[in-house]
Amino acid sequence: MSNDEYKNSENDTNKEQDNNLKFYPNMLPFATLIIWFIGILNGKAWEYLGLMMNPETKEVKQDLKKAKISIDTIEFLLNQIKDELEKEDKRQITDMLANLQMNYVEKYEESKKNAQSDKMNETK
Repeated sequence: MSNDEYKNSENDTNKEQDNNLKFYPNMLPFATLIIWFIGILNGKAWEYLGLMMNPETKEVKQDLKKAKISIDTIEFLLNQIKDELEKEDKRQITDMLANLQMNYVEKYEESKKNAQSDKMNETK
């Protein structure tokens, strides 16, 4: 087998492995699966904060209880795999989590003010 043939067969093997990972996520490293799940939770948290539109319904709705569950789950998962992450991945997820937490506090305070304002308007 010539050097070129060997390189081509090696490239074909790498492509086949990449394609297998697309169809067989169970072949991925555990930390990679958790990172994917964190990404999904991140998107849902932004939706539940009312800062992103739901792609299916095209509506923006706020559900702070679900947002908190999503954010807390991301924090839990990060704490479980942080020792297995590369430095850059860990930093990105930590920054993402901090951003979500800050936005949650802002939206929570906003909802408390709106609830108090509504209550004041009802008593008038």
